[in-house]
Amino acid sequence: MWRFAPLLLLTGCGLASPRSGEVLSPGVAEAVFEHRGFGTDLLHTRIVFPARDDGTPRTGPFPAVVFIQGGLVPESRYRWWAEALAREGYVVALPTHAFDLAIFTIDSGSEARKLLVAPPPSLLTGLVDPNRVAVGGHSLGGVVAAKLSLQGGFAALLFEASLPDAADERGLSSLKVPSMSLAGSNDCSAALADVTEGAKSFASPTALVVLEGVTHYQFTDSEKEDVARNCAAGVDLQTAHARIVAASKAFLDAAMSARPNVGADALSAVPGSTVTTR
Repeated sequence: MWRFAPLLLLTGCGLASPRSGEVLSPGVAEAVFEHRGFGTDLLHTRIVFPARDDGTPRTGPFPAVVFIQGGLVPESRYRWWAEALAREGYVVALPTHAFDLAIFTIDSGSEARKLLVAPPPSLLTGLVDPNRVAVGGHSLGGVVAAKLSLQGGFAALLFEASLPDAADERGLSSLKVPSMSLAGSNDCSAALADVTEGAKSFASPTALVVLEGVTHYQFTDSEKEDVARNCAAGVDLQTAHARIVAASKAFLDAAMSARPNVGADALSAVPGSTVTTR
């Protein structure tokens, strides 16, 4: 009989469905879920959520974001962003991808959404409003987020230092959800001219928000790659992070409100921002 134990493990027994998480800071905790996708594949998704002092979730439902990592950037390097949004009442899912390249397993993002809206008995039960789940991504993650948005089921699309795949431009031009392209004026990897041109692909309502002095890797937890490439920032990392979070929240609040829009006034109030909407 015991010869069948490995088969039982492969069918999903014993997967991690936490009831509480590790407290990251006052009001915020995280937990890593193991769940099945594509039939039998074992996936890992980091969930950062509004929490009580003991790491149990606050009473929902909350809006949520599935956020896709940039190319060769571990998903843990966006935990600072997820933590800041969770403090503001969002649940953030950070799915992992093989080799830290989301383009090879695009549907890990859609499996993360399924985890949020139809979770196993766990801390996620009743935590997320299934009608208010956005998708976003940084750099290559933005390319993947756009592809996920075209599959449906997401209420908003957020690009960070990214531009869409040319193959998706036609679909994005008729996408029926609010979108925002958030760019840094000092980005040496995703040139502002290219990001600006790519933002033209999005259907209205959409916003292009340029943050003065921000570089490509200031969207992560460290600007070490920018420094190594002699890419000079115009603002320090702490300032960049504060402005990135402020713009992200302003957009997401508006995009997933009762009357979806891009939050133009709130975006314009973010220090160092230049906002174009249509």
